[in-house]
Amino acid sequence: MKYFQHIPTIKWFSEIQNRILSVYNNKIVPQSRTICVVYILLFFLSNLVMAQYGGVLSYPDARTVAIGSQAAVTSTGVYAILANPANLALQGTTIEISTVLPIPSINAVSGNDFMTFSDIEYYFGGVKDENGNIIGRYLDPSEKEILLSKFNEGNRIQTSAAINLFSISLSAGKDIGNFGFSINDVLGQRTGLPKDLIDLFLNGNRVGRTYYLNDLVLSTSYLREYNLSYARDFSPLLNNIFDSFSAGVTLKLVHGYAYTEIETIGTTIKTLEDHSILIENNLAANIAVSQDFGIQWDFDDVKNIQNISPFLNPAGVGFGINFGFATELDSIWTFGLSITDIGSVSWDNNPVSYKSSSSFLISDVTDSTLTDSIEAALKPIGSYSDGFTSSLPTVLRLGASFRLDRFLNGNFPGKMLLVVGYNQGFNNSLNNTTSPLLSLGFEWKPIDLFPIRSGFTFGGFTGFAWSLGLGIDAEVVEFNFASADIISAFKGNDTKVVQFTIGSRWKF
Repeated sequence: MKYFQHIPTIKWFSEIQNRILSVYNNKIVPQSRTICVVYILLFFLSNLVMAQYGGVLSYPDARTVAIGSQAAVTSTGVYAILANPANLALQGTTIEISTVLPIPSINAVSGNDFMTFSDIEYYFGGVKDENGNIIGRYLDPSEKEILLSKFNEGNRIQTSAAINLFSISLSAGKDIGNFGFSINDVLGQRTGLPKDLIDLFLNGNRVGRTYYLNDLVLSTSYLREYNLSYARDFSPLLNNIFDSFSAGVTLKLVHGYAYTEIETIGTTIKTLEDHSILIENNLAANIAVSQDFGIQWDFDDVKNIQNISPFLNPAGVGFGINFGFATELDSIWTFGLSITDIGSVSWDNNPVSYKSSSSFLISDVTDSTLTDSIEAALKPIGSYSDGFTSSLPTVLRLGASFRLDRFLNGNFPGKMLLVVGYNQGFNNSLNNTTSPLLSLGFEWKPIDLFPIRSGFTFGGFTGFAWSLGLGIDAEVVEFNFASADIISAFKGNDTKVVQFTIGSRWKF
């Protein structure tokens, strides 16, 4: 059996449309009659996701990522706005600024939990024929079994990216407090591939077997957040028990430019005893897209004009809050606690709903009118809806740090910071997970100009990871580079995840 040449999410669904046309235009009957049906089902689903984007909020800065993502204590200055606003009160300079110059602050990650990039290339990358053209790879039974077994480990593909457009933090003194403001574009995408769907592609339909697509996931978003923060040192109220005890809050306005989710899916495909195929389709999907993208819906005759600009009209608006606490003790210990991204986005500017609840019985796959018949019976019907909401990725962050060089009274080469942290997500919204993340890390400055950072994380989306990063701190300007999992870089194409974080900030 021949396979697509590419699988990555949206491109994969686009390829399905081409396969449908080639199968029926050439009147080719595949080895499995059901495969054509699945192509068509996914063709309809692909129409729901072709114009989508994605989202992540409270992304970690490069310094924090390198040490192991203990953002409650390691995110300082402009980076504290998103991770723990209380750390704004610990800022050592008067003003910090982060923008696209000299290099932008970007955090990006893409990967999955079941297949390496080498596997993807092998099974879906195709092979060259005698003329040098890329064609599909044919798999023998053992190769099919190996591929199918990989979906026992998971079925999720996840991509996220965040870009800081502008941030500023200002220290107005202990009596007044510290202020911060930031603008960030955040994107994310999550796809879940049903194992039964892969089984259909590999082995065809079997009499009496029902294939379930209920764990199909397609979710994307594109958001912009505007954050305003305030923090102050309240240690005098505690009789100066601590060197400092600060509390901070971040209020955020969120503009949503695009969002899509499959709300429900209960589609099943069953081959009956007489070899006919029964498809029962139950699908509901929510979509909201800024009118400035000029999307033309198939159920609406009104022509939307594209008007792409730096400031789009939002399809949804939401509000959120971050709050946190931070304390320093004996100039050696630092403790932090924060809860970030409490809130949601209401998508109520011409949101769209696509629904399908129907069934179709295929008795003859050689029928030349089959494609039109299936489309008429199963195609989701779109309409404007009353709106829906999506949750922000709420996370609890705990952390503690220890200055080893100060504890040893300077009997240590350079400065050494040891850090431990714990992150717990409260929902499974885009770019979040309820799997807890424990991390250990350090930052060593043999000289102030070149900090060296590393850490280990356990849990979260990827499980165990070894983070590593470097910095250049030239006092007025600072550069940071990090990878959340340096092991992935060593593995090359044998990894499942690719991630990088970079950033810079000005300090005055």
